[in-house]
Amino acid sequence: MMRFRIDEKVRERYPQVEAGWLVAEICPKPADPRVEQWKGDLAEELASIGLSMDNLASHPDVAGWRQVYSSMGVKPSKYRSSLEALLRRVLKEKSLWTVNSVVDLYNCVSIRALLPMGAFDLDKIRGDIEIRFGRVGERFFPLGSGEPEEVLPGHVVYADSEKICTWLWNHRDSRLTGLDEGSRRAVFVVDRAFSPTTTDLGQALDLLWDKLEETGARPKARGICSAGVPEQELP
Repeated sequence: MMRFRIDEKVRERYPQVEAGWLVAEICPKPADPRVEQWKGDLAEELASIGLSMDNLASHPDVAGWRQVYSSMGVKPSKYRSSLEALLRRVLKEKSLWTVNSVVDLYNCVSIRALLPMGAFDLDKIRGDIEIRFGRVGERFFPLGSGEPEEVLPGHVVYADSEKICTWLWNHRDSRLTGLDEGSRRAVFVVDRAFSPTTTDLGQALDLLWDKLEETGARPKARGICSAGVPEQELP
């Protein structure tokens, strides 16, 4: 049985940490008309809540992650949370890039919930999934053709028993565990490292579950780990 956990040292450093997970059967496609429609609505949705490039950095959900990144010893203006990266893309370009239907779907949910989200191909995971600090000598292999990154002990990562799955909490995904059109089983994750501001993780998981079902995926189970519940079994 695979387990999902938050390491004790991360819980001590970030006592308000929460991490939601959702396991689903998926069948990614190059694009899905419903997801494309959701992507097309994002700029208008952000405008409706008054979010713009002028006030993005001061929004509580963005500013909170900037403080977390500073605490990891990196410049938050250079190394951004996945949430801030998505919001900047929509505010600047009025659209999101296209990866595949499932990745695009959870990116839409991330923006609507104002929470960082990611996903791993369960068939590429070995052992348990853990949110922990980096270890001396570890390297991270980012999506695409980027060079490996050095992982430092102050960096929070998602990792399995063999490798780093995301670096700097949710800044970059690994090419070793990401979803592609051949992926059939996924675990989606959603992060918070500070006090709730906009959407709680349960609401975000509900929205993700509903959108996955609308596009033909089959959600199976979900849960939330925290300082009080640091470990759960994944089906």
